[in-house]
Amino acid sequence: MQFHTDLSQRGIAGLKQAFRQGRPVAAAELKGFYAGVPAGPWWFRLGSGPIMRMTGFGGWMGKQFLGEGRAANQFQAKAGIELRFPMTLDRAPSRLDGIDTLVLNYPADARAPWCWVTDELRRMDDGCILGMTFVDAPLLKHLVFPFVLTSPSK
Repeated sequence: MQFHTDLSQRGIAGLKQAFRQGRPVAAAELKGFYAGVPAGPWWFRLGSGPIMRMTGFGGWMGKQFLGEGRAANQFQAKAGIELRFPMTLDRAPSRLDGIDTLVLNYPADARAPWCWVTDELRRMDDGCILGMTFVDAPLLKHLVFPFVLTSPSK
């Protein structure tokens, strides 16, 4: 699976700008597995591995869209592929620019920090999806954690 290298290695400001220029994603157009990688400058991508392991996201492979407004994160685990951290899909104004976007909401009873997390998705011109993870917690509220999703056909 090839990721759009330019997009996944941009700086945070460049990724925010790309997100603003992306088009809204409809929940109905997302079906099946989309491989994912953290996006951003090299130091951000390098640091994302340990942080993801500490927060229960070690082995993250991407997102599985299940239909009916549901999705889950897909992981490579010792026992094989597992779906964890379910999400519901909704439309809402983006926290980044206030424009309508597809928001993936984690349940309020999910383990911390995921109970405070929302993901927002926009489609890029090359067909990749740029995601922005927001954490509604003190000290993290104004940060964004970008990622890129690519469908199996890319």
